[in-house]
Amino acid sequence: MRRQGTAIDRRRFLRQSAALGLGTLFAPALASRAGAATKDRIVIYQGVSLDSLHPYAYSGGGITGIWRHIIEPLIQMDYDRNEYVGVLAQSWEFQGRKWIFHLRKGVRFHNGAPFTSKDVAYSIDKLQNDKRSLQGAYVQGVEVETPDDYTVVLTTKTPNALLLTRLETRFILSKEYGDDLDNATAGTGPYKYVSWQRGGNLVLRRNDDYWGLKPQIREVIIKGVKEEAARVAGLLAGQADLISNAPIEDVDRIAKHPRVRLQEVVGFRMYFLGMNVTIKPFDNKLLRQAINYALDPHVMLKHIYDGHGAVVNGPLGSNWVGFDPKIKRYPYDPKKARELLAKAGYPNGLETKLYLAPDRHLKGREVCEVIADQLGKVGIKAELVPQEYAIYWGKDGANGGKLPFYYAGSNGSDADVYFEQYFRTGGSKRINYNNPEFDKLIDEEQRTGDHKKRIAILHQAGRILMEDVPFAPLYTLAELYGVARNVTWKGSPDGKILASEMKIRG
Repeated sequence: MRRQGTAIDRRRFLRQSAALGLGTLFAPALASRAGAATKDRIVIYQGVSLDSLHPYAYSGGGITGIWRHIIEPLIQMDYDRNEYVGVLAQSWEFQGRKWIFHLRKGVRFHNGAPFTSKDVAYSIDKLQNDKRSLQGAYVQGVEVETPDDYTVVLTTKTPNALLLTRLETRFILSKEYGDDLDNATAGTGPYKYVSWQRGGNLVLRRNDDYWGLKPQIREVIIKGVKEEAARVAGLLAGQADLISNAPIEDVDRIAKHPRVRLQEVVGFRMYFLGMNVTIKPFDNKLLRQAINYALDPHVMLKHIYDGHGAVVNGPLGSNWVGFDPKIKRYPYDPKKARELLAKAGYPNGLETKLYLAPDRHLKGREVCEVIADQLGKVGIKAELVPQEYAIYWGKDGANGGKLPFYYAGSNGSDADVYFEQYFRTGGSKRINYNNPEFDKLIDEEQRTGDHKKRIAILHQAGRILMEDVPFAPLYTLAELYGVARNVTWKGSPDGKILASEMKIRG
């Protein structure tokens, strides 16, 4: 690993140099900032940003937290209690194929329209049928009834005990928008939309008529800053009060800075290599197993992330619902990998391309360089192909089934979401995996209301995946944030940054 370590050290030097330069650029604006967040305004720099004002025209998890300031779901997961709690719904009942939601009364959209069951019906219809929606998969086939203004009945084709998981990130819009969702920014959330510039600031103002607990901070500015060094420079210079995806090499600098602190939260996001099994050579199980034997994620965690994370054993992170401690990952065994590669029909190795989105995943380029180095040692030459995230994850990217081999992350807390998205037949084109036995288990667990029984079924499904390995599990990372010291905020394992949960001291 000597050559790899030298490359990383050089990149680290260049990043630190860039950070110093960026700090100089930020300096003239310091006079206009007090150097700490106030109750009047907080500035957040994130690695992702909106690319349109169509609330359903995205599928990446990072953007969900941005929209959550403005628009809201029926329910959400309370990670402290490990259970779902109501947002726009106050209570719900599961009756086989039917979910009955009793809605919160007295809620109004930012445009003044009252929130009713008709808005829920409208939103699900648009999720399913709007031509730009990328979020319809979770609610396809769901039928909606509205017996009165504050009752919604969702009927699924088969009993679905996991519908709450599906609905947590499916936001409700006002029916007043009709067929035009390109500027559907009036939600029911704690903040109102003010302005947005592509590649610039999203400005939000507190909703003083909010139905819930009113946020303390009056104005929120969210800016997408892809470059890690730029986010850190902005934080240390006082231009940002909170940044996401703090770079590993800057952890100590942030933690020791007098104005800011490091916030570390055990994360849900799992990283892995996706292999599209309908595209050669990844249709060959022996090859996929060889790739798993060839990889040592312990090296990636130690040398790239300084240990801020954990290697994934099996298909799931240890904090996910459905994790099975009895399932073990493929051990690092280059000799075994070469043997399987030969049995797969590639005794002289092969060449392939490994796709990645450096602007989306923390230190993704560095990790993929290590992956390519490890694969190269067993005879698999992987050419790295970096892409802008919008291209990589759009309908023409991994989500469109056109990328055979790619580095990705999945952010959730329940195995069903991950299994459904990536491995169930027809769930998406990301992997194109097809296994009737696996599908049968997913059908069964989705109908099972008994939690322990459902977990046991998920364990069976996990064992099938680890035999077929249409992917290579790697690790989970800690969510690392840089936060102004006067901001009280716990942070979330799912990576959402919500200003409504923040308090300002002093």
